Amino acid sequence: MKRQEVYNAWKERKSQIEIAENFTDGVMIQVYQHAQKKRKPMFDIRQLAELISAHPLVQAGLIAAGAVAGFVRVAFVVCVFLGS
Repeated sequence: MKRQEVYNAWKERKSQIEIAENFTDGVMIQVYQHAQKKRKPMFDIRQLAELISAHPLVQAGLIAAGAVAGFVRVAFVVCVFLGS
């Protein structure tokens, strides 16, 4: 029973604490400032995706670069197998 009395006394003291009127505003300002201070990544994949999807020439360039890279890879594999 003593534990219950200690708990009730603690609960009573806690309920008597007064909180300032602008407490929640202060907390939210600190949360916002913390979010603003976060370092932004050097390489943002979302911006790259937006750039690629917005420009047809960039899309064509990436497709051409992929085709060239694939052709070079196939040619390299053929040279390695035929050379050995």
